[in-house]
Amino acid sequence: VFCTGLLFFLTFALMCVIGSLGPDVFEHKEGMSVLRINKKDTDKSVWIGNLVNLVPENQLIWVTCNIERPSSINASYAFDYEQKLVISVIGTDDELDANFDTQRGDVIVDEKVAIREVKFAANSMYSGDLTIFNMHSLPYDNFKVRVQFINAGDIDKYGHANHEDHQMNVKFTMIFVNRDYTTFEFFWKYTFVVVTLIALFFPSCNRGGLLSKSRIFTSLALILEGFTVRLRHTKWRTWSYQQKWIMVLLVLLLFFNDPLIYFEVYNSKIGGEVLGGIYIGMMSLFICALMLFWLCALDETRDTGNLGRRDRGCKKHAGKIGFVAVFWLYMVIAYSHIRMQEKDDPTYEAAQEGDRYLAATAVGALLIVIYLLWFLYYTVRGLAVLCSLPPPPPPPLPGGARLSCASSK
Repeated sequence: VFCTGLLFFLTFALMCVIGSLGPDVFEHKEGMSVLRINKKDTDKSVWIGNLVNLVPENQLIWVTCNIERPSSINASYAFDYEQKLVISVIGTDDELDANFDTQRGDVIVDEKVAIREVKFAANSMYSGDLTIFNMHSLPYDNFKVRVQFINAGDIDKYGHANHEDHQMNVKFTMIFVNRDYTTFEFFWKYTFVVVTLIALFFPSCNRGGLLSKSRIFTSLALILEGFTVRLRHTKWRTWSYQQKWIMVLLVLLLFFNDPLIYFEVYNSKIGGEVLGGIYIGMMSLFICALMLFWLCALDETRDTGNLGRRDRGCKKHAGKIGFVAVFWLYMVIAYSHIRMQEKDDPTYEAAQEGDRYLAATAVGALLIVIYLLWFLYYTVRGLAVLCSLPPPPPPPLPGGARLSCASSK
C-alpha cells in the first residue's frame, strides 16, 4: 500500500511538472484597424482579413474583435450598446486574391447579419470580445473574412458620435491552437492510453525464480500486474463492490484519454466533428461515472454500521443513478446544441440566445450545487460513522506469548 501511494504521488507531481513546462495552448495574432463610419444605416465601414497557412494541427480557429473605448466617454463609466455587423467568410486551399468579391473558394458564411452587444467594463480600454466567426475544425488552409460595420450602432445614446463622421479603433484577433501543443497533446494522451492499458492487461511478472525472493521486485510486480490479469480466475459475481467499480472506471478511463485524437485532428474534412462528439460523450460519461462512484462509496461508508441490512444493488442507488444520468444528458445535449449551431452558422455565439442561454446556465449551476450538497452530506455522515466505530483489537503477540508483569523490591 505504501509503495502504491508513493508511486501515485510521485507520478502526479511529475505530470504537474511536465504539464507546466509544456508549450502554450493557443496562439494569438492581432491587428488594429481604424474604421470610419456614418450614423446613417446605409453607410458602412469594411474590414477584410486573410487567415493563411493554417494546418490541421491548429485544430480550430476563432476570430474576435474588440472596440476601443471612445475618448469622449469617461474611462470609469461602464456601458453597453448594440453593433450591427455583416459577416462573410470564404475558405479555400488556393492562394487568396486581393479582392474579396473575386475570391474563389467555398462560401462558409454568406453576408450573415449579426447583432453584437458591445460591453465596456469600468476602467477598461477595450470592449469585451465580439465573436466574428469560429470553427472547431480546419477543412481549408486559407480563409478570407469580410466584416462590415453598419453605422455606429446606438452608441450615440451615451452622447457620443453626435457628429456625422464616427471613427472606431477596432482590434481584431485570430486565435488557434499552437502546433507544438498539438504534438505535446498527442504524446500526453497516448501516454495515458498506454498506462491505462498496462493497468488493465499487463501480464504477471512474478513467476518464481531468484527475483521472486526480492521484496522490492515482488512489490513492483504486484503494482504493475494488470487488473484483469490478477482477477482472471475469479468469477464476476464473486468480485467485491470496489473491484467492479474499478473495472468500470478503468474501461471508461481508456476512452476518456481520447485514443482517437489523431483521427479527430487529421480527418477534419471527413469525420472530425463526429469523432469529437464521440469523445465529448465518453469524457462526460467518465466524469459522471466518477461522480456516481463517490456518491455510492460515501453512502456505503455511511451504512458501515448496518452490515446486516445493506443493499448494494441498483435499487438502493436508483436516485443517484437517475441524477447522474440527467447530468450526463445535460452536458451532451448542451454540447450537441452548441456544436450544431456553430456548424450551421460559424458566427454563432451562445450568449446571443438570451433567455435560453441564461436558463441553460442556471440549470447547469443548479445540478452542480445539488451534487456538491449531496456529496458533502454523505461525507459528513460517513466521517461521523467512522469516528463512532470502536478501535480495532490489538494484534496477537507472536508465539502465543503472554504479557506478564514482574515487580521487584
